[in-house]
Amino acid sequence: MKIMFAFCRVFLPGVYKHLKFGWSCCVAFAGIMWQATLYAQQPHVEVHTDSAQILIGSQFHLYLDVSLPTAYKLQGYALPDSFNHIEIINRAPADTVSTGGLWHYHQVLTLTSFDSGRWLIPAFPVVLASSRPDDTTHVILQTDSLWIAVQTVPVDTSQPFKPIKDIRRVKLTWLDILPDVLLGIALLVIVWAIVYVLRRRKRKPQPAVIQQPLQPPYEEAMAQLKQWQTEQAWTKMHMKEYFTRLTDVLRRYVERAFEIPAMEITSGELLEHIDQHPLLRMHRAIWDEILSEADRVKFARWSSSADMAAHCLDKAIEVVEAIHQAQQAQALSEQATEQAATLKDTSK
Repeated sequence: MKIMFAFCRVFLPGVYKHLKFGWSCCVAFAGIMWQATLYAQQPHVEVHTDSAQILIGSQFHLYLDVSLPTAYKLQGYALPDSFNHIEIINRAPADTVSTGGLWHYHQVLTLTSFDSGRWLIPAFPVVLASSRPDDTTHVILQTDSLWIAVQTVPVDTSQPFKPIKDIRRVKLTWLDILPDVLLGIALLVIVWAIVYVLRRRKRKPQPAVIQQPLQPPYEEAMAQLKQWQTEQAWTKMHMKEYFTRLTDVLRRYVERAFEIPAMEITSGELLEHIDQHPLLRMHRAIWDEILSEADRVKFARWSSSADMAAHCLDKAIEVVEAIHQAQQAQALSEQATEQAATLKDTSK
């Protein structure tokens, strides 16, 4: 490019002048376009109304247009519902359009005034926030202020006042009362249908609940414990569930066999009841071992081993079997005592 300019300057001075002028125009045009692009990428706000004057009580519209790059988002603007003899009746939802890397917000506000005069719509701030989540900076744009002239209805004072007219009564037609009549008929039909259904509905007999006879406490507990031992239940359940169900079986056995509220009390309270009963107290160490391990697993997030789980199940079967045998021996002893007493009374 420099060689071409130098050649034209020496050998073609007329062409050189035209080239220099054209180059200057291109540089100026490029600068103008660059400035326009920079301006277009900057956030700006515009407001205008559809009318500069209205009759008192009439409505007019205020148009708010905000253009901003995608790096910003509109946070809001501060314009109260009532200001300087002007009231905002409605704020339409904002329309958002993205074109050319810019966001364009357009909102229409409906305003009115009931005071005659020339009133100012003051400039108000429009707050923009950064669209980046880690950026808390804000940009505040200021709108232009606008004037609105509110005029009264012209009155011809030369004419006499008109008298106030009486209220005119409008005659009712069948079209006026038809909706009420249809609504009343519909309500009557609905009430009749409800009463009819309630009267015609047959009460279905409730099926008799057949309660299965309960197994004896010993048989119920041993059946469950033996089944778990055969199936190796500790390998199929989570430890917390396994120990919870194991202790529930033992608690239910104690509650049914000895009338102790074992299902509603803590392990410590259960041990206190065990200490007070001779048959249970004989195996207190086993009770303490099973209940302590279960409490550690259930409440302390203790990770029990499979061997310990199987050991506790074996101990549970052992203690239930031992207590049952002791109960049978006690029952036989009491029966023998009663028979001996009966024979003694008979011999007399």
